[in-house]
Amino acid sequence: MQQSTRLRKVRDDGVTSLSRWTSYDLRLRPDQPGKEAVTAISRIQTPDRLLPAETNGQTVARYLVMSVPVAGWQESAGEARARMIGQRFDDASHVFLLCEDSRLVGVVAIRDLLGAAEATSLQDIARAAEAYSVSFDADREDAASVAIRSGLSILAVCDAEGRFLGAVPARALMTILRDEHLEDLHHMAGILGKSEAAKDALTAAPHRRALYRLPWLLFGMAGSAAATAMMSRFEAALSAHIAVAFFIPAIVYLADSVGTQSEVVVVRGLSLTDSALLPLFAGELGTGALLGSMLGCLAFPIVWFFFSSVGLAATVGISLAVASTIATAFGFLMPWIFARLGYDAALGSGPVATVVQDTFSLMTYFVFASWLVF
Repeated sequence: MQQSTRLRKVRDDGVTSLSRWTSYDLRLRPDQPGKEAVTAISRIQTPDRLLPAETNGQTVARYLVMSVPVAGWQESAGEARARMIGQRFDDASHVFLLCEDSRLVGVVAIRDLLGAAEATSLQDIARAAEAYSVSFDADREDAASVAIRSGLSILAVCDAEGRFLGAVPARALMTILRDEHLEDLHHMAGILGKSEAAKDALTAAPHRRALYRLPWLLFGMAGSAAATAMMSRFEAALSAHIAVAFFIPAIVYLADSVGTQSEVVVVRGLSLTDSALLPLFAGELGTGALLGSMLGCLAFPIVWFFFSSVGLAATVGISLAVASTIATAFGFLMPWIFARLGYDAALGSGPVATVVQDTFSLMTYFVFASWLVF
């Protein structure tokens, strides 16, 4: 006669919000007295009302599956495989090992289970539970980052005491990464509003949208006027060396393109890493300097060959390197500064960063031209 011992029933206790409760049964097997084995994988019941965790799409609770293989810590590989025959699971890529109080103590990949001998203990092929575990109310982006950093394709979800609740499978992790990536891109482009002002900028009447955008464009106009005034001071020099003017569009365009690339790459990268700002900035600044140097090295022989002027070629090459580095710095910092100040980065960072980058690019070009050409 089988003796049934219910090991766990998890319900909402006011601290951890659960939308369902799961109970795992361990039964004494008559042919193996005193050795416990999991014979009933799970039973799921739904309460009369849905709890807050059910509607919070930003936690792993939304992606939790409960129909997954579990096994007792003392079981052998043969016992676990025999019990899985005829069972259907939402995900069967891993077997989760539980001790007597339903705490997660290990995880076995299905490939390791299938390749193990009949008498092999699951303890011998199990992996540490800590790397696989996240809490029930963990943020979905943080959980996906844990999986990426650890190289995992599934995560176990546990309560505050380490008791197993279910798993977030690989397909759910892929969905989370895609949703978070699209959300970050939408924030960058101004499609997904973080405030009422950002929302109005997309849905308000045309005259209100113009009012939101006009101040930043006026700032850009003022910056353009300053750049024009700066260029006018070199009018006589440009008249004497008209070839210098030929490269102004190329310097401005290439530097601005490098800055725009930096802005896009940084926004995408920040969604996938928890690194501090300074190391990211230093790495991106180095990338911008390397790109600018490569462009400058490519431009130098071409300009020298067609214009027969070492000074002009050196001016174009050095200006590309310096202007690209400066543009990378502004492309990285402007969206972050606007967000920190509480302004809509989608509306302000583009016009401001563009006019600042262009002004510094022109200034850099004319400074080097005054040294090497004029």
